[in-house]
Amino acid sequence: MPRTQKLFPSYGSAIANALARAVWRDGIVRRFILRYAVENERRAVAASAKQVSELEEMIGREVLLAMTIEVRAQLPRFFGKRRGASLAGDAQAAADAFFREYFSSLGRAGDWPLEEAAQFQRDLDLYARMSPGEQKTRSGGGFKSPAEPFADRCAILLDPSMMEKARRAAAGFHAEMIRATEKILSETLRLRPSR
Repeated sequence: MPRTQKLFPSYGSAIANALARAVWRDGIVRRFILRYAVENERRAVAASAKQVSELEEMIGREVLLAMTIEVRAQLPRFFGKRRGASLAGDAQAAADAFFREYFSSLGRAGDWPLEEAAQFQRDLDLYARMSPGEQKTRSGGGFKSPAEPFADRCAILLDPSMMEKARRAAAGFHAEMIRATEKILSETLRLRPSR
């Protein structure tokens, strides 16, 4: 029988702040951009500090969207359920309170005005609709990779003239971000690794 745990709204704040710190203060997005430019001999992508900063801001937002989708998928494990399972009753109420605090803290960390926070929510809904199990590809009816929405959107921002290279790099970066999210969740919520 799974162990019941108490999910406090403050966990939402702790996780949002840890994710925002990873994206905005620890420089993971900047390192990804610079690594891509060097490894693919695309120095024009990182031609100036201003250009890198603009890319970092836009791609960082995509990273936060992907990380938030992962938080949503992993949260049921806190209640002893399988990843991505639906919650009900008290568990759903606790998850709702958690996410209210999560989004509020994320907005404060990003210093987002109300409209920007609302746009983040709309983009998050778009990501969720494009995630595996929600959307099928046209060819062969297979499921899309979890990295696909992120890889597509990130590649357009990063290097639209070299889409395939940028998509491959972004898909690899997505995997790094998922591992970082899982680590933050495990440390904060005391979850065992899912792999």
